[in-house]
Amino acid sequence: MKRTNLQATDGTNEVIKDGQLIDAVGLLENLFTPNSRPTLRWLRDQQKLRRVPYRKIGRLVFFDVNEVREAWRERFTVAPAKGVAV
Repeated sequence: MKRTNLQATDGTNEVIKDGQLIDAVGLLENLFTPNSRPTLRWLRDQQKLRRVPYRKIGRLVFFDVNEVREAWRERFTVAPAKGVAV
């Protein structure tokens, strides 16, 4: 499976094709920079807790980078406190 790993101008890694399914290592490579990349075990724990969307084809597990980004954006975005100017 070919991995797409391009550096965007804003410093984040971006995947070229929408809906492209990649393996766990590819997901970590595309979501995190090498200095901030969590371990594969951490990703599997997140998967077990159902905090990351994935697809199983037989025994194989695949991820859509855009779906994972959106799920994490919805789940982990902290809203500003009431009365605090943004």
